[in-house]
Amino acid sequence: MHCQTCAHFYEDGSQCRRYAPQPKEQDAKAQWPTVGAQDWCGEYQADHAKEGKTTAA
Repeated sequence: MHCQTCAHFYEDGSQCRRYAPQPKEQDAKAQWPTVGAQDWCGEYQADHAKEGKTTAA
């Protein structure tokens, strides 16, 4: 159960899109959190379409 197979993981930017983008302290622009394909958290929701795929770490 890693980010790469989570329904909230956006591969193109390695972003978690579970919650709204958050502003950075030094920048007024809000951004999605960047995560690694092998990261994980307690908000995981399986995306069955991604489960057969693997992403290079």
